[in-house]
Amino acid sequence: MHRKILAAILVILVLAPFVQTASADNSGLCYTATNDQLLDIGSMAAYSGGVAYVPAKLFSTFGVYCTYFDSSTTAMLYDSNKQVYFNLSSGKTDDGEGTTYTATAIFKNGQIYVPVSWMCTYFGLYYSIIGGNGYGDILRIKNGAEVLSDSDFFDSAKSILRTRYNEYYGTTTPASPSPSPTQNGEANNGASISLSFIGLPGDELLDSLDNYSAKVCFFVTAEEVKKAPDTIRRICGSGHSIGIYCVSSPETECDETAELIFEAAQVRPVLVTSPTALSQSLVNYAEENGYAYFKAAIDIPDTVKSSSEITSELKDAEGYSSITISYNEYTEEYLPYVLQYISNKRIAILPLRETLV
Repeated sequence: MHRKILAAILVILVLAPFVQTASADNSGLCYTATNDQLLDIGSMAAYSGGVAYVPAKLFSTFGVYCTYFDSSTTAMLYDSNKQVYFNLSSGKTDDGEGTTYTATAIFKNGQIYVPVSWMCTYFGLYYSIIGGNGYGDILRIKNGAEVLSDSDFFDSAKSILRTRYNEYYGTTTPASPSPSPTQNGEANNGASISLSFIGLPGDELLDSLDNYSAKVCFFVTAEEVKKAPDTIRRICGSGHSIGIYCVSSPETECDETAELIFEAAQVRPVLVTSPTALSQSLVNYAEENGYAYFKAAIDIPDTVKSSSEITSELKDAEGYSSITISYNEYTEEYLPYVLQYISNKRIAILPLRETLV
């Protein structure tokens, strides 16, 4: 069905008075932010016909949620007071009560994108576009609860923008003039890692990641998505990546899991992984069907019970590496100690994207 949606993407015509153009830098990138939080590259803005669009999922921060109906190719965005229906095939938009609008949504990068200016006007929000300094602009959506001014927000985000820029263009280590010292005085040699997990996380684990502003990837099965769609929505809404964990047949599992993830969070996964026994068949399937197969440099089995079994792998970290942790009953307990160790060693955590595979 997603192929049909891609074929039905329409050029958007929205209300011109509400369009705010960016004083773009030379990077060609426009990140997004909600109030005082800069979001990851999976949430970047896109322009079509001179109009700025953002992933519909961003508005969940402000209590505006998105549900996609695959059978009618319609995205419904709603809060406690109103709703709007975007039909991606016909381009028609209405509020379900007879009022129609000229704004329409598009399907891009596996997500539903909506016109930010129109959405802010309709749901009582506002936004600004902050011109960058070579590493990308910022489209910042606000509801009045933000603390920082645009200039202060940009100043606080400068170092993160550089990391986002490197991540987008496939650079595996954050750009910096020189290695940063760790707390014990040793240089970190530009060390960076990507963290991923096999299995569905609990709230405590997600809270720990939020506390350290760590963005990771979760590989899940179709059954896990069916079991906890709310968790899938939180994973994606928090800026983490999500991938498919294939345990038996790529031909039946990959597309089914991808569709379920999309139904839950309006995000279409690209990354896939599997147990070693299935790796070759999944590699072949991924190459033929537009997925990216991922195999971590370090695999942490589901028998691990303490943080030391993971931190020992990071003792002499240099350059870029990747770690996959198989989720078990002890993971939520030991993960904060792992994250604290990574922070103390000044090891950068890079979100896992297909550019790093």
